[in-house]
Amino acid sequence: MARKKGPAVGGAVSPNLIPMIDIMFLLLLFFMLSADMGQRELEDVMLPHAVSIKKDDEQDTPGKERLTINVYHRYAQEVKCSEFAAGRVCRETVHWRIGVKGRDFTDPENLGGMLEADAKEFRTDPANPMISERKVMIRGDTTAPYGLIQGVMNVATKVGIYKIECGAARPADADEPKKGGGH
Repeated sequence: MARKKGPAVGGAVSPNLIPMIDIMFLLLLFFMLSADMGQRELEDVMLPHAVSIKKDDEQDTPGKERLTINVYHRYAQEVKCSEFAAGRVCRETVHWRIGVKGRDFTDPENLGGMLEADAKEFRTDPANPMISERKVMIRGDTTAPYGLIQGVMNVATKVGIYKIECGAARPADADEPKKGGGH
């Protein structure tokens, strides 16, 4: 009896890794983009130090998110400023920007228009239709002229936003050594 010859079995089998690599790249891309989105509204701002702090629990309530407005110095590659580089107050208003969610709103009219549109969603009291329940956090650089931050507050109150907070850095603990030479 003759035996039929069939395909040879027993060769080395290697798995196809291309789909797994594709999935890994997609996951990497997803995590990179989602991690970046959390920092979009936080420009590089050196906040002034607070004397005391209050724990912020209000962000846990859905629908009560706070709008963050940043007053920050233009980046070093955009403008050379010896005062800001030395940690002193830079009084050149053209060196400063007002940013909201990564967009520039330095012009008070543009800032007012954006805040007006944003405040409309939070006007819930029919007795006071101009008052908005929108919460705003103004994060001003420690070397920023206070007039810039005051200007942002004025624009916010003109559109009916009165729940305004100012951001500050957490005070150093008493037993923690001071950074930056101890001044």
